[in-house]
Amino acid sequence: MAMIWFNAPEHQPFEYECAGNSAVLLIHGFMGTPAEMRPLGAVVADAGVTAHGVLLSGMGSDIERLGQVGRDDWIEATREAFDNLSSRFQRVSVIGYSLGSAVALHLAASRAVHRLVLIAPLWKLLGGHPGVLLLPVAKRVVKQFRPFAKADFRDPAVRQFFEGSMSSVDLDDPAVQRELRKQSSLPTATLDELRRTAAACDDLAARVTAPTLVIQGTDDSAVRARDTRRLLGQFRGELPYHQIPGDHFIIREDRTAWPITRDLVVSFVAGDTSSPSIGVDQREVVRHG
Repeated sequence: MAMIWFNAPEHQPFEYECAGNSAVLLIHGFMGTPAEMRPLGAVVADAGVTAHGVLLSGMGSDIERLGQVGRDDWIEATREAFDNLSSRFQRVSVIGYSLGSAVALHLAASRAVHRLVLIAPLWKLLGGHPGVLLLPVAKRVVKQFRPFAKADFRDPAVRQFFEGSMSSVDLDDPAVQRELRKQSSLPTATLDELRRTAAACDDLAARVTAPTLVIQGTDDSAVRARDTRRLLGQFRGELPYHQIPGDHFIIREDRTAWPITRDLVVSFVAGDTSSPSIGVDQREVVRHG
């Protein structure tokens, strides 16, 4: 049933092509698809930069393979997409969202990224909960767990999760609720792959030389603002940081934070490339609202 939710064309990789020598690679979050990056891709393309949205392995229409893939597959998928763009364009920037930001950091540490945008960057899985440290062992004992077995589908937090990852799911349909409770399962090994991907971000940040923009929602419960601020200290290059009012889904057009996110990204990726760098000791921190 899960694959049916991702059958719509918007969940597939996309490319909005423009004339010129600049492109941007957009990387979606965990359990997301290119659909969540399409609004940003469209506005970047409107500003004259070709936008390509990649689909991470084991997600979207490929979700039945989620338990068979992990960090290396996600990184390789983005490297392949980046290298393809680099063969066609002189300057290739990268925009990552949530898990996509962690993958983008892996990419930026090994490729000549022109500019890097990290939105709600995943670094501390589950807010750094001590139980995360047990995942390497737990995945050998508990192979699967059902995250929605006892879910209250009226809970705003639960509904918010589905808004961001599977917006086409009708949570008010009793048949859908039964399917989610009984059939939906997540490999414990996948959570460990998330942990591994995110845990390397502090070391990777120190190796990034591309000018980097970080955007964080103040009310984000999935990626906490305090963790993102701690991650900032690992960077050495240009690092404007904007903390804006909003939850984890500040890339969605129906959120009040969207105009701020949109304008910050377009200005940074498609703006004047001759603007001076902001070094680690000159870090620009802007709080909106």
